[in-house]
This record gives sequence, structure tokens and C-alpha cells, in this order.
Amino acid sequence: YYLALARQTDRLHRLVERLLDFGRMEAGTSPYRLEPLDACALIRSVVEEFEQDSAANGYRVELQVDGIQGVPPTVAGDREALTNAVWNLLDNAVKYSPECRTVWVEVERTGSRLAIRVRDRGLGVPRHEHAEIFRRFVRGAGAKTQGIKGTGIGLAMVRQIVAAHGGDVLVASEPGAGSTFTILLPAKG
Repeated sequence: YYLALARQTDRLHRLVERLLDFGRMEAGTSPYRLEPLDACALIRSVVEEFEQDSAANGYRVELQVDGIQGVPPTVAGDREALTNAVWNLLDNAVKYSPECRTVWVEVERTGSRLAIRVRDRGLGVPRHEHAEIFRRFVRGAGAKTQGIKGTGIGLAMVRQIVAAHGGDVLVASEPGAGSTFTILLPAKG
């Protein structure tokens, strides 16, 4: 019971922090502390921590780092902000995948950018909602129909964080086929 209570307390704490961070970002008072980060190490640590949190519900995360040999790529990033962005995508993948208990994360170098993909086999998002779901307080019709709880700020926050790092966030999704959210960040190395 203690572990379950501790996990839920941590989850609530993260939610409150995300809401406060989002408010600061919108107000322009949340300065990012950009530093060179080993992108692969950052993603590994986020995935490991998330997997510990979600394992109690039977979910697992498969991490694949492709085509990155030698010196790992670095990104100029704010560790906490990028962690929040990736965590949010993982959290959504779990939340919207009640049947498939596996989430896939791929890190790949694509030219001068680093692609971080979070893929699930969940509900999926209709094409006409792709742009809308990145707006604040907007949730997809499938989430409402299925009664999945959420605030509707997660993807808006992801988009804002990624844009502040000079990157893009993309979605590829179809109803019933799952979703792939891709964060593209400028990379060095």
C-alpha cells in the first residue's frame, strides 16, 4: 500500500508541477537552462524511471537506439523540460493503450536532427484532430468517449518545450492503429 501511495503522490506532484510549468511557459517567465546533453543517456534515464512507475500496471517500454555509433549526439537542452516532454508522451501512450501493454521508444539520428519517437498501439487519433490536440485544453474525441482522464495540456506543453529547443513535434496516427509522436531536435556530434 505504501508503494502504491508513494507512486500516486509522485504522479500528483508531477501533474501539479506540469500545470505550474505550463503557466510559466505561457507567461514567458520560465527560462530554459540550455546545456549540452547526451540525448541517448537522457532518454534512457526517462524510460527507466517511467518503466518503474508503469510496471505496477503491467506496462513495459522497449527502447531502441538505432544508427547511433561512436560519440552519442548531444542536444542543447534543458534536462528537466525535455524529461517532462518525453514523460508526457510516454504517459499518454500508456493512458491511451488499454489493450496493448507495450510502448516503443526509438532514438535515431536523421541528418542534423535527433528523432525521439514514442509509439503505441492504442486508440489512435483521427487525422482531422492531429493539429487540434496540440492546443491547450483540447482532448481528442476518443479520449472523451472512452472516459480517459486528462487535463488537455500535455501535448500543448510538449509542443511548447520542443519549439523552445528549436525543434518540432509530429504525430502519425489513425483510429484503432495507435499513434507515433516524434520529437525532432537539432543535434550535434
